[in-house]
Amino acid sequence: MATRHGGLVVAVARQPAGDLSRRYRRSAAKAHSQSLAIQTACAAQRSGGRIHDQVFGDVVIDTFVQLIFALPLMVMVMNFGVTLMLRFGVKSTFLTKNHALQPRVSVLLPCFNEGEHVFRTIESILASDYPMAKVEVIAVDDCSADDTYEWIARAASRWSNVRAFRNPVNSGKHQTLSHALSHSSGEILMCIDSDCLFDKRAIAELTACFVDETIGAVGGRVGISNARENVLTQCQTVVYYYSFQIMKMLQNWTRNVICISGCLFAVRREHFEAIEEQVKHRNWFGVGVRDGEDRYMTHLLLLKGLKTYINIDAQCWTAAPNNFRQLFMQQLRWRRSGLRDLLWTLRTFDANLKVLHPLTVVNLLIPGALQVLWPAMCIYGLASGWLVEHLLQDMQLYFGVWVVVGLLYNVYVRWHNPEQKVSALTIGALGMWFIADSFLITLVALCTFDVGEWGTRGSSSKKA
Repeated sequence: MATRHGGLVVAVARQPAGDLSRRYRRSAAKAHSQSLAIQTACAAQRSGGRIHDQVFGDVVIDTFVQLIFALPLMVMVMNFGVTLMLRFGVKSTFLTKNHALQPRVSVLLPCFNEGEHVFRTIESILASDYPMAKVEVIAVDDCSADDTYEWIARAASRWSNVRAFRNPVNSGKHQTLSHALSHSSGEILMCIDSDCLFDKRAIAELTACFVDETIGAVGGRVGISNARENVLTQCQTVVYYYSFQIMKMLQNWTRNVICISGCLFAVRREHFEAIEEQVKHRNWFGVGVRDGEDRYMTHLLLLKGLKTYINIDAQCWTAAPNNFRQLFMQQLRWRRSGLRDLLWTLRTFDANLKVLHPLTVVNLLIPGALQVLWPAMCIYGLASGWLVEHLLQDMQLYFGVWVVVGLLYNVYVRWHNPEQKVSALTIGALGMWFIADSFLITLVALCTFDVGEWGTRGSSSKKA
């Protein structure tokens, strides 16, 4: 079609209406497809974000669980390094002793179902390189079901500085110590276990540390007398050695040892008498507590502002449990004691923070907290499948680390205590035991706080 415009003829093409409709539909379809593509991309981005967040969360949880499982090994390695520095580079770690100091010593010997061995215990005490005129042994039987009382009575008839007594009813170690205290006269009270044998220098080494008036209690080093009997006793030999030679060194440096072993516990008489009533009447929601008196006594002394110390030159030996039942009962008793102490520390946190060294407060809280956290992590690991997936890897890790520990241990004891040498490969079993111990024993301990027995020595003939 032509039209005239300003004298010009312009040709205008007329397009059919159908062509315009098709072009519109194509444009609309293209716009719709682009909109769908944008919506799909946005949905994918949102989905990808959710997946990323989920994966990130899983990684965080997985890393946290692995950290909890590896933390005990990390703490052990760090503790080992710090101890080497303290032992060989910091003289103040060790207390200045005065062996000319020879106060009168009362050895308090609570006995329960020990039989003939208690006689050998008394014999080893009286063979000490210490003036026997200044030593008395007060042995008290807690209604044993065997012939323990006959053996301490035989010792009393043989040595004039040994006296034998018997509780009217079975009362527990802490009450038996209190009974022995009432018959004693020494300036220094030496609380011991009836299954131990003592080095000749043990009494002299303990009393030499009391030259410092701020020292409230001193402990010694405990070794295993049946170190090579089987795999269990070999593993415990390393644990005992590590505990006294490594772990206690940092506590020695602060003069805040948090638990002096009841095997060899020396305390000034006036301080023992000051805490005696608290120890005797200790209870858990009204139920009397019989175990863990050594840890409780040590903590009470620390809260009074006194110092505590381990003299590794004072040594005794005890027989380690040689079967799983005895080991389980012993560890259960110790775990109850440790967890009670954790809860008591939290309850008296302000007093601990004011009196104790900051490192001591950390040492009171962290091990117990880990013991509670471990079972929780194990339950989570089982429920989520994480533990099953990583169990073999973790077992290999613990086995390998403890084999290395066993090798290093043997190198050290070769020059210091060759009788304590063990097979390094069997020490790898410690890693396996640690996993079971931390899970099962802690759970049982948390459910049996109201149980208090002598532990591995059976039952009594007369119960209160």
